Amino acid sequence: MYRPGGFHPVNLGDAFKNGQYRVIRKLGYGSFSTVWLARDTVNSRYVAFKVMDAKSSLNAATELSILDRISECRLEDPLAQYILTTLDTFHHSGPNGTHLCLVSEPMGPSVASLAEELTPLEEWKVNISYPTPMAKRILRHVLRGLKVLHANGIVHADLQPGNLLVAISNIDQLSEEVLQQDVSGHGRNPAPEAVQRIDGLEDEWAPRYLFLGQSLVQYAKLGQELQVKISDFGAVQAFWSRAPPSTTVTPLALRSPELILGGKIGSSIDIWSFGCLIFELLTGVSLFSVVVYFEDDRESTDDEHILQMNDILEPLPDVWLQKTWTRAGKYFGPGRERLGPIADGQDEPYVDDPLELRFKEYRPKDIDDEEAGMITSLIRSILRYEPSQRPTAEELLKHSWFRE
Repeated sequence: MYRPGGFHPVNLGDAFKNGQYRVIRKLGYGSFSTVWLARDTVNSRYVAFKVMDAKSSLNAATELSILDRISECRLEDPLAQYILTTLDTFHHSGPNGTHLCLVSEPMGPSVASLAEELTPLEEWKVNISYPTPMAKRILRHVLRGLKVLHANGIVHADLQPGNLLVAISNIDQLSEEVLQQDVSGHGRNPAPEAVQRIDGLEDEWAPRYLFLGQSLVQYAKLGQELQVKISDFGAVQAFWSRAPPSTTVTPLALRSPELILGGKIGSSIDIWSFGCLIFELLTGVSLFSVVVYFEDDRESTDDEHILQMNDILEPLPDVWLQKTWTRAGKYFGPGRERLGPIADGQDEPYVDDPLELRFKEYRPKDIDDEEAGMITSLIRSILRYEPSQRPTAEELLKHSWFRE
């Protein structure tokens, strides 16, 4: 976190790039960065200001080339409006190292938190889902963004609700007093906490205060104006399809089979993640329940994920059981009978319900049996074990469910 190689200690009021950007509010943070609302004093506008951690900033050539290409797409393809583009990039040196800074238009909350933030605290519950028309609009916008990315040889590799941001109305004419960090401690905005070392010494590596992110949800465009943009191409996730990395940061539950078992990876890993997102946005729950019980036992997590694919989607290919999945013998007998795992107190291995039953359990009330069948058929057409058999984003945009 805040240490050499980690986050830069940003404080409210700090200025960057010779005073051009002045920080007034924390919007959020991720594994590799913190994100702030800043006033661009040169162009008289507000911007989102992302400060990458120093370690991730060291090898950012690929990310910068991808961001440059995305910015070019903005001038060439109208569908590029569904991708968050950068307005400025530069490096900033601090006590924890040199940090890549990415400037973009300010956005509202992510799809991961929008439904929760729109729900009054007294009505909050787990597994909050989106109304079906809203979920469909979000998914359609994601497909439009993916179409542009994949057509330009870019793979996102971290397609998840947290990286889908909601556009906001223009706030450039609002005063800084209106937009600045709320430090009152009321409602959803806890008061900031002073950072102090337990030994009482000064620490140049950390900020003076820790602030929770405060999204711009009150300015989010909703209803027929709702627009979602794919974001977060920095750090270590996005890559050129011609030069895939050995590993990705794809969330566990959204991983395609080739990310678990090994194999050539490309844009089809984004399509698999998208198929999982259809289920998640409509139901409020993940299609696959993948949990890391022990960090040093990722094999058990991977095995559980593959077993869920077998149960929820379709039987695993013979080549997986015979060759690709080297631990298959722990779970399947020679006749494909399930051998395990068997939970304590149970006589038989646990088997997950198939996709149709899972969707029926969690689906919204406004989806009837006919539409449910269309949706589960769509998901099945996407979540194919063989990457080459998955549809493209362009093909999915022509599907009848997205055209309604």
